[in-house]
Amino acid sequence: MAGASLAAALRDTGLQLALIDATPLNFHDDPRLIALNYSSVCFFKNLRLWDTLSKYAEAITQVHVSDRGHFGQIRIHAKELHLEALGYVIPAKYINLALNNYLQSQQHIHMLRPASLKKIDQHATHVDLIISENNEDRSCTAKYVIGADGTHSTVRTQLNLASEIIDYAQSALVTVTTLQRVHNNIAYERFHASGAIAMLPLQGLHCATILTDATGSVENLMTLDDENFRQYLQKAFGYRLGRFAKIDQRHVFPLRMLKVNNPVCERVVLIGNAAHTLHPIAAQGLNLTLAEIAKLAEVISTQNPGGTAIDLQTYRDWQIQQESVSTRLSHSLPSLFASDFALLNFVRQIGMLSLDILTPLKNRFALQAMGKTPHSPFLLTD
Repeated sequence: MAGASLAAALRDTGLQLALIDATPLNFHDDPRLIALNYSSVCFFKNLRLWDTLSKYAEAITQVHVSDRGHFGQIRIHAKELHLEALGYVIPAKYINLALNNYLQSQQHIHMLRPASLKKIDQHATHVDLIISENNEDRSCTAKYVIGADGTHSTVRTQLNLASEIIDYAQSALVTVTTLQRVHNNIAYERFHASGAIAMLPLQGLHCATILTDATGSVENLMTLDDENFRQYLQKAFGYRLGRFAKIDQRHVFPLRMLKVNNPVCERVVLIGNAAHTLHPIAAQGLNLTLAEIAKLAEVISTQNPGGTAIDLQTYRDWQIQQESVSTRLSHSLPSLFASDFALLNFVRQIGMLSLDILTPLKNRFALQAMGKTPHSPFLLTD
């Protein structure tokens, strides 16, 4: 998704692009459910892909954050920010499908799939690669290489780039819950002592359900049959969405934080999960990635892309600030809400209550979470 989005964002640069993807083309087996913030929606609108994606997207008009067993809560309304929606929720397979259909229609984009990177060598003016495709090795030369190959990045490993890894000893359980009544386009995030439950609106009487907890607890939940899991989820989340009718197939993803110390290495740039894998609790992962893609595309398109060198320091300076905010938010929230220390519990609840009451401060926080910040790349603006 990250590499394809960047290729689409470079559509008007006149560059010849090659996408090397080790994964065979298969959209239907991707169970991820993506929460796009306002700026990410602008990104796809500016790429002229939103008309296709909007058919499968459901708006978030209100966010409700609570802490189980405590009184504090935060509510953010789109209308208070003079917006139709704070964001949208969409299954990942539809984003991948729309991007692929676009890329396939472009003569300047060359798809190598399935193909894997075997070797990468950087030089003063170019990068040499050896790629394995159909059990045959071939050489490829490029002015720049963007590593968008996920948490277990081959590009990062080949270049031996230093990174920080934190294992949260947690997993995310992802499924779709069918409701007995409408969700009113409210996204819920309900914290508890060892994790959180997010219920995000999907089309019809459905909600994207993301439950994070200790890995052992999630493994135990996966052993429950659908009815017993439904009862567990109902008790853990409560009845703000009424009664749950049924649960779809469940999927598990291990959670850890990965942060590359410097994702810009001469003529190679890491983006997305290859550069930073974040806890999903604040839905920062793909939204941060698309923001970085928008900035990187802007830098490339405004610096004579046909030339021999691009000054990536502008991108790196901007990227450091964006990554810092998202990383702090994603990393701090699980620890903050996991504490049972009485004084910290009280301070946390007062803080949530105060933020909910102080509308200007709350709205400023919401706009930052939505990616609406000063000097945003043009692809993130409406």
